[in-house]
Amino acid sequence: MAITNGYCTLAELKTALAITDAIDDLSLEAAITATSRMIDDYTNRFFYKDGTVEVPVVRYYTAVDWFQLYVDDFTSITQIATDDNFNQTYSTIFAADDAMFEPVNNPRRGWPYTRLLAIGSYIFPANLPQSVKVTGVWGWSAVPSEINAACIIQSSRIFNRRQSPFGIAGSPDIGTVRLVSRLDADVELLLRPFRKVTVAK
Repeated sequence: MAITNGYCTLAELKTALAITDAIDDLSLEAAITATSRMIDDYTNRFFYKDGTVEVPVVRYYTAVDWFQLYVDDFTSITQIATDDNFNQTYSTIFAADDAMFEPVNNPRRGWPYTRLLAIGSYIFPANLPQSVKVTGVWGWSAVPSEINAACIIQSSRIFNRRQSPFGIAGSPDIGTVRLVSRLDADVELLLRPFRKVTVAK
């Protein structure tokens, strides 16, 4: 299987595990994909790009405030439109100077924007379901190094898990240890700063 939106490459994982043959490539790729989605679930965000400037992606949101709207991580916005009459027409289109992106300093440290501010002629129709239509490029411009490292560590653990199908690693001769069903401790430390508390609606 091919890796879909993985946070490390097959080559990186094989290097970490000192694997030089291709016998287990399918299992390694499956571990990377599974771990990447596990990271998404844990952090409440994703670190790959969804869309391009040439082919942006549309997402819909329910505003709970007239002047600010939390959205999914994004790197650029092509258009903001609102459905003020709840008729799914999205006829109100914001001009470039009708909105600001925040946190304003996030791109300087490689992080995306997460919030829109209405500052011009229009406001967000608060509490109208799916009344804001946002078109843009979502996700992160590049996978952070911490996410890459976490993916390698956890993917290695998932791949090696098949050698202990009953959750017990080791042998009677050298001792055994029960594997706990949670993220690796180092992985959790790497991921914790990226957990998103305010989730877009």
